[in-house]
Amino acid sequence: MYNFGINDEEFIRGKVPMTKAEIRAMVMVKAKIRPEDTVADIGAGTGSISIEAALAAFNGNVYSIERNPDGIQLIRENANKFGCENIHTITGTAPEAMDELPPLDVIIIGGSSGNMHEILDRCEALLKKGGRIILTAVTAETTGEIVREFDGRAFRLEGFQMQINRLKKLGHYHLYNPLSPVFIFTAEKVEEEL
Repeated sequence: MYNFGINDEEFIRGKVPMTKAEIRAMVMVKAKIRPEDTVADIGAGTGSISIEAALAAFNGNVYSIERNPDGIQLIRENANKFGCENIHTITGTAPEAMDELPPLDVIIIGGSSGNMHEILDRCEALLKKGGRIILTAVTAETTGEIVREFDGRAFRLEGFQMQINRLKKLGHYHLYNPLSPVFIFTAEKVEEEL
């Protein structure tokens, strides 16, 4: 078993956004990925969450969906670096890029490209009963959209905001260096609409 929250510096990075270690660790805690799970990472960016998911689902599979070709290249490079042969990259925009996915245990959504409603419709069809969708939001608009989108769907929705401050040394002092706050949602699929 590995520890969640690989140091950010461990990843090969370009100009593609990356979820920071503390947020990744909490996403993984909420995802509750088991060794044999099948996971989708939608809006995978550099693949940092895909790597963490692949290490947790070491007997399963992770499908990384990313529309940016630079991101796809970084996902492949990071998968190679961390020895994650169970990561499958898909270049494209969700929900269309989700067409060939198998039934899923966990879906992690880090970006929707404005297609949240359609993506969640597809997730609802692909997700096994008891499966989980983990969503991260960095804007107030996305946070509100997620809450509205799950109204009436057969999911149990929970959420909270995380604010991370890292210490930064300045002379003899340590300053608080804030990262942008992130809202993390967990939606568990249930049998009928709530």
